[in-house]
Amino acid sequence: MTAVAQLWRAARAESVRLGGLRGPLVLAALPGAVLAPLAVTFAIAAVAERFATMSSGIRVTSVQTSNSVYWVLTFTVMVSAVIAAAAQASSARGAAADLERCLFPRAWTVPAARWLVCGGWAATAGLVLVIVVMTVLPSAFPAVYGGVDLTSSQGLRFLATVPVYAFVACGVGVGVGALIGQPVVAAAVLLGWAFLVENSIALAPKGYTLQGYMPFLNGQFGTGQELAFTPPWGPGGALLYAAVAAALFAAGCGALAWRRRAA
Repeated sequence: MTAVAQLWRAARAESVRLGGLRGPLVLAALPGAVLAPLAVTFAIAAVAERFATMSSGIRVTSVQTSNSVYWVLTFTVMVSAVIAAAAQASSARGAAADLERCLFPRAWTVPAARWLVCGGWAATAGLVLVIVVMTVLPSAFPAVYGGVDLTSSQGLRFLATVPVYAFVACGVGVGVGALIGQPVVAAAVLLGWAFLVENSIALAPKGYTLQGYMPFLNGQFGTGQELAFTPPWGPGGALLYAAVAAALFAAGCGALAWRRRAA
C-alpha cells in the first residue's frame, strides 16, 4: 500500500477513534475548546457592557478587533493541542503501539494522520468561533465592542490565521506526545510551557527578549492578536512558529521509529 493510501486509512481510523459520543472530541474538545471560550468571552463582555452603561462616572475602555478573539486563541488552540498530545502519547505504548506497528510500518503515518484529524478539527472550530465571536460582540455589546469588525483587515486576518495557528499547535501537541509517550505528562508539559514558562520568562534576565522567541506567543502574535511585547520580525515573521511544530513532529516520529527498533 502506498504512503498516501496508508495515511488516508490512518486518518479514517483516527477519526473513528477520537469521534463518537464518548470520544475526546465530544467529551473534551466540545466543552473545553468550544463552550469555554464562548462562555468566558461573552461573560466578560456582559460585565464590561454593564459597567459601561450603568453610570457615566465609570469609564470602560473600548475593545478593538485585535483583542476580540483572545479566549478563542487561548482555549480552543491549547485544548486542541493537549487532545492531540494525549491521543498520540496514549497510542505510543502497549497493545495500541503493537497494532500500529503491524498496520502502518512507517513510523510517521499515524502521527501525521493524527495531526491532520486533530488539526483539521481545531482549525474548523477556530474559524467558526472567530465568526461567531466577532459577529455577536459588536451587536450584543456595542458600548464596549462596537469597534469589533469582522470585515476589517484585522478581522479578515483572524479568519485566515486563527485556523492556521490552531492546526500548527496540534502538530506541536502530536510531536510532544510522541516524544514523551505519557498522556498526563505530555499534557502537563504543553500547558506548563504555554501558560507558565512563556509568561513568567519575562521575569528572568533579558526576559522580554527571550519572550519574543516563545513559540505559542509568536503563534498568537502571528494571528494579529495584540500582545504586551512586539517581536522584531512582525506578525508575518511570527508565523514561522510553524517551523517549531515541524521540528517537534519530526523529532517525535524519530522517537517512535527508535522505540520500534528497540522493541
